[in-house]
Amino acid sequence: MNENKKIGCIIVLYNPNWEVTHKVLESIYKQVDTVFIADNSPNAQEVDFSVYKNIVYHFIGGNKGIAAAQNIGINYFKQNKYAFIIFFDQDSIPPIDLVEHLYKKYKFLYEKRIKVGGIAPRPYNRREKKIYKGTIKKGKGVFPNITEVTEIISSASFIPIQNFEIVGNMEEDLFIDAVDFEWCWRATHRANFRFFICEDIFLSHQLGEKDLSIGVKKIAIHSPFRQYYRYRNFFKLLIRNYVPLYWKISNLIKYTFKYFYLPLCISPRKEYFYKINKGIYDGLLK
Repeated sequence: MNENKKIGCIIVLYNPNWEVTHKVLESIYKQVDTVFIADNSPNAQEVDFSVYKNIVYHFIGGNKGIAAAQNIGINYFKQNKYAFIIFFDQDSIPPIDLVEHLYKKYKFLYEKRIKVGGIAPRPYNRREKKIYKGTIKKGKGVFPNITEVTEIISSASFIPIQNFEIVGNMEEDLFIDAVDFEWCWRATHRANFRFFICEDIFLSHQLGEKDLSIGVKKIAIHSPFRQYYRYRNFFKLLIRNYVPLYWKISNLIKYTFKYFYLPLCISPRKEYFYKINKGIYDGLLK
């Protein structure tokens, strides 16, 4: 195993709530060698990052999407010969021992000659105080407190940087939705990488702007802007042979329901209708 243990962190910003983002920075900057902040916001942050000795702030100058922002950070750490990258959303608050915990689990798997694509904590819903687990694909326990899954979310994913040399960087055309999942599936398809979740450490995370109760099921509600990319990217990924069948079927069901429900029941109805249909059109024909 490479003795280089330099760990970089990439955080992508877009009009952040600084009360929350400050908590993220306070928790993570002591756990890694360098924090690279890629800012997609319309205006640069009026924050004195010099109080943190290991933060590199990069203002992109407009929203280029999460994939492009992450790729800027990935390339920075490649050029500076780092060994690992851990990704964070601007509002996902990590435990103070997260990086050490993930590194130990990664090392455990590596020493068993497992091709680790990435490893992540178990995310839990801040609003509901419940863990996020797949409805259909829940993963398989392979070792105590380690579950093998087909994909991991970007936030708090811990990935050896050499994996990006093998698989390639994030797909910038996807812009935001499914960027993380697509990379995992591509990594498995191209290089037989495997992905894992640690069940004994958790990430405070939030999907969507709010949760909606439908019977006993809760679903995350995203903005019309996000729905455009969710529908567009679903249809882009639908025809790719390395995208899992379970994801295609489950999302076809979910998006069919939301196609009718959101424009009829959730405000702003007209904007939902327009963005969803534009997403479908662009996903199929562009």
